[in-house]
Amino acid sequence: MNDLKFWSLGPGKNTFDIEALHCFLKMNGFGTYKSDEFEGVILVKQEGRIIKIVNPKQIRKHCWKYIESEHRFNDVEERKLIKNEFQKNKSLFHKDNLELMERIQIDEIKDDEKTSYLFFVNCILKITEDGVTKLSYNDIKGHVFERDIINFELKTNNPNAYSNDGEFLQFLRYICLDEDIERKTENLNSLITIIGYLLHRYKNLSFTKAVIFMDDYNGTGPNGGTGKTLLATALAKVRSTTFEDGKYFNLKERFTLSSISYDTRLLVIDDLPKSFDLEKLFPLITGSARVERKWENKITLPFEVSPKIILTSNYPFTRTEESYVRRKIDFVLSRYFSSTRTPESVFGHLFFTEWEHQDLEDFFLLMADCISDFLTFGIKEQEINIPERTLKMEAHPKFLEYAKTHFQTGIKYNKKEVYNEYYDQNPGVSIVELTTFRLWLKLYGDANGYKFIESHSGNDNHFQYSLE
Repeated sequence: MNDLKFWSLGPGKNTFDIEALHCFLKMNGFGTYKSDEFEGVILVKQEGRIIKIVNPKQIRKHCWKYIESEHRFNDVEERKLIKNEFQKNKSLFHKDNLELMERIQIDEIKDDEKTSYLFFVNCILKITEDGVTKLSYNDIKGHVFERDIINFELKTNNPNAYSNDGEFLQFLRYICLDEDIERKTENLNSLITIIGYLLHRYKNLSFTKAVIFMDDYNGTGPNGGTGKTLLATALAKVRSTTFEDGKYFNLKERFTLSSISYDTRLLVIDDLPKSFDLEKLFPLITGSARVERKWENKITLPFEVSPKIILTSNYPFTRTEESYVRRKIDFVLSRYFSSTRTPESVFGHLFFTEWEHQDLEDFFLLMADCISDFLTFGIKEQEINIPERTLKMEAHPKFLEYAKTHFQTGIKYNKKEVYNEYYDQNPGVSIVELTTFRLWLKLYGDANGYKFIESHSGNDNHFQYSLE
């Protein structure tokens, strides 16, 4: 193959031939992938059953390397002439030219509604509701995208057996802690099925939700360090993941999704600010992902093949309209970990990078079991009183004390009189506008399951709480 060339030599002129170039690229495994599953063309490189998504720069670099060190030139001067000419012909690798390459037929091994696969360098785990089966690559036909392959050699012959004392399982138990033992167990069961949902590559149009990992309230405002990022990082060890900074994420910007490709399985939007409006993500959560990169053509990934979405935030998304509720799954992490008590300090080392082989083996088998649990039970959502959490974060602690001792259902209160009375009884606390105080009153009702009823009589505004 090192005698192939995609150029010709002539007196005083060397030329590159587009047809010869495409022939050379084909023989080196390059081609295009076009499917009814998405709009646009993807550039790929095939190596046996492994498919790698590439870009024009990578293809051009491959050709340069061939000229630089692999092709058998007659002399050094000839190589120099071709290299100089190659540098002038960048248009050969324009996206429009490369998209004319021959199409590669890809039969991808996909997850479906009842089955999921984890790919390792030496084997495949087939996962169903009945458990996990270890297969060799010869046991199943089809292509695998390179980013779906976990760079790990799984040695076990019993893929259904992971250690109940494994470090990552213990980490999950810590972030699910609750004073109520029964609720602690429910939290863990919920998180396991949520992890399984996220790692299952199949997407169902009847279930369009983003998963939101949030910090628990600790009485002093929102605080990080509870394990959200480590949890998202763990998922990225299993499925190809793109991380975006939530403080700057804006779907209206042209290249916001430029880091996503067809083989991206998870999108993590990390650390969303309090002011973020979840509604801005509705089109991405329930619809297609339009991907555009500089100097490349756009592709549109419909819902079924776009990545599942993980959001992390220190703040709750409190709107209760049906359109919001049906687009999210909330999970609140416990306060066990903090900026001073980190997983590293508790376990004595960093996860993943300082683990032994057996630790990683237990981790991957646990992840497979999470998928199996999801396929068996679906998602068990955590029971969260979001309004109560919001009330504690938004209102002054003195208001919480006041409300518990002063409000009853079925009694009509004068809003202005309550406002004045609260501040008379709590001198020195910061004074908020009456509109903010009204929000506290409503949140108190929502947190306790009361209906907040407002009424007017002349210049007076009233409210009351009702159990109905």
